[in-house]
Amino acid sequence: MDEFFLKVERNIASESLIESSAGDAPDVIVALSGGADSVALLVALNGLGYRCVAAHCNFHLRGEESDRDMDYAQSISRVYAVNFRCVHFDVENYKKNHGVSTEMACRELRYAWFRELSAEYGCIPVAVAHHRDDNEETLFLNLLRGTGITGLCGMRFRNDIFVRPLLNLGRREIEAFLERRGISFVTDSTNLENDVKRNRLRNVILPSLREQFPDADTGIARTMADLSRNRSLYMEAVAAMGARYMDDQGRIDVASMVGEVRNSAMLVYELIRDRGFSFLQAADIVRFPQVSGRRFYSRGYQALLDRGTLIISSDEEMPDEIVTFKMGRSGDGVPEPLCAKFINRGDMRPDRSGNTLYLDASLLDDDPVFTLRGWRSGDRIQPFGMKGSRLVSDIMSDAKLSLDDKKRVRILEVNGKVLWVVGLRASRHYPVTEKVESVLCFTCG
Repeated sequence: MDEFFLKVERNIASESLIESSAGDAPDVIVALSGGADSVALLVALNGLGYRCVAAHCNFHLRGEESDRDMDYAQSISRVYAVNFRCVHFDVENYKKNHGVSTEMACRELRYAWFRELSAEYGCIPVAVAHHRDDNEETLFLNLLRGTGITGLCGMRFRNDIFVRPLLNLGRREIEAFLERRGISFVTDSTNLENDVKRNRLRNVILPSLREQFPDADTGIARTMADLSRNRSLYMEAVAAMGARYMDDQGRIDVASMVGEVRNSAMLVYELIRDRGFSFLQAADIVRFPQVSGRRFYSRGYQALLDRGTLIISSDEEMPDEIVTFKMGRSGDGVPEPLCAKFINRGDMRPDRSGNTLYLDASLLDDDPVFTLRGWRSGDRIQPFGMKGSRLVSDIMSDAKLSLDDKKRVRILEVNGKVLWVVGLRASRHYPVTEKVESVLCFTCG
């Protein structure tokens, strides 16, 4: 057997990357661009007996060349894969909607699709063709940007569903393997251009380094392996220390940590970095931990400091949509979490909890449009039973709501008037007097 097959087989076995599926089910999805690396990966996995689904992304960024790559990927898949899947992406539209670079747009699009494919086939792994040279480029890119121990470790053989069976094999080995077997591949012309940092490293800097230091690859690989072992020990210490300051809901007691941990900024960073927060943000968090109301943002998350505690929420947990609705005499059309019904005035029951709103039902004679939304800074309500108005923020403070609870408070308004701070305080608009017979009753679930 070719030595290349043996090396790939050892990687798969030692790192437990791929398991054979039962029957005719696919074993692995192979990210197939048509370039040398991905073609060698597909051929090797097929030769080792794995049933492969070849997955190709056409980003349509290089005109006819993009279609050429797609056609080649499809043709070689007929020989080495049990199925070929292809997706077409509108990168420019994605960039416009998400405010990211071309490189980041392509990355997010393809990895999201790979995850969908994996789920479709029963959560099988997705093999990507990153190899030793890619790993070294990543190390130097991270070093030049500025990084910590994690960035210096490079890529791993396994990251969730993504596996890298070629990670310790060099580009020359890969191309030599294909040459021995007489297998062609396509070349992305943009890889030959030195207008981006990775290409300059790949085409200029690292070849020069290897020329001056022939054993550079061996030394770099050894350093990354040593750093990976160091990181494992470091992360065990982080987990042990973090457990002292993080509760079972993920809230971090920053105030206590600052008083007890010398490098509290680094500990906070390690606890929140997986949600996209930076070290600079962590340093800012620990600078004044007792100042409530400070907010920090990453893509998809928001961190709030509340009385020395850091509370992190995802975008999905922070509703900010505005819902407008009309309602009929049957009480239908009301959005969750509200319920509405019509009652007689004699059926009203006092409710000091703030969970019920009573209105004169004749309000509906004007066919009003209601709005349910999140509270905004400066919102005011004219409370029932009081003169004048109050800031909604003061009402929430009186209720001793945490910052996490405040962001979930909803406002019900009509014609620009705040009717109800839902669950807290009703307004004096459209009051139920002795002359009122029909009452519109809102409750919150």
